[in-house]
Amino acid sequence: MSPTFYRRLFGVPAIEPADAQALVASARALKRRPDGMLTRLRGKNIALLCAQPDCDCARRFDAAASALGARVARIEPAPAWLREGAPLGDDTARLLESLYDAVDCEEVPPGFARRLQAQLGVPVYDGLASEDHPIFGLLHDVAGAGQAPDDDDRRALLQATLVGTLL
Repeated sequence: MSPTFYRRLFGVPAIEPADAQALVASARALKRRPDGMLTRLRGKNIALLCAQPDCDCARRFDAAASALGARVARIEPAPAWLREGAPLGDDTARLLESLYDAVDCEEVPPGFARRLQAQLGVPVYDGLASEDHPIFGLLHDVAGAGQAPDDDDRRALLQATLVGTLL
């Protein structure tokens, strides 16, 4: 999986086969050796922009990233940021880019994450922990034949995406 994998996730219903294979392998490795992986993202700072302060997807993202050693800062986006077509101010964009290694956007209007990515030089994820994100189409592959996917599989896919794009 390439470090720019996150860019290919914007607006795609399915993940490319090579990326899917790498993501599943990484998620399975994270499930098998969670103790050795706990510090993989130590020193990484991630901004979590969420329009709803206590949504489930924000909690899932925070827990998954924090379990790998990342520091997650929850930021409520200013209403002006969320207006359709409104760019983030240059000063705000520079500040986000200098403080954070990545930004996840949860529960924000469509197109917001894409506009933000156009302004930032760090990975921007578009609802990475939301139920309908394309990575979760791989849940059955992570769980394995005959197994029902569970929360550990979901967390492992989320973590594999973070590791694959931030390291």
